Amino acid sequence: MSRFASRLRRFAVDEPLISAGGVAGYVQAVLVPELAVMLVKDDMDVDEEQARVILSESSEIGHLLNEEEDEVIKDAVEEVLVLE
Repeated sequence: MSRFASRLRRFAVDEPLISAGGVAGYVQAVLVPELAVMLVKDDMDVDEEQARVILSESSEIGHLLNEEEDEVIKDAVEEVLVLE
């Protein structure tokens, strides 16, 4: 990421997708999924469309094997009201 961070920051000026989520957000939302498609495509020796189908079909097992609790972000105002 550090290799391309400066280049992505320059693009952020003209690209609303990058500027909205920042470099890290862009990497997580765009680059990581595209890399996953490329890896599945190469590993399974399929075309891009089939790689996306494989990822989609395997997402449920991925969630089961890597289960994480959803983060809950409480509003600071709500916490103050509850404490009073």
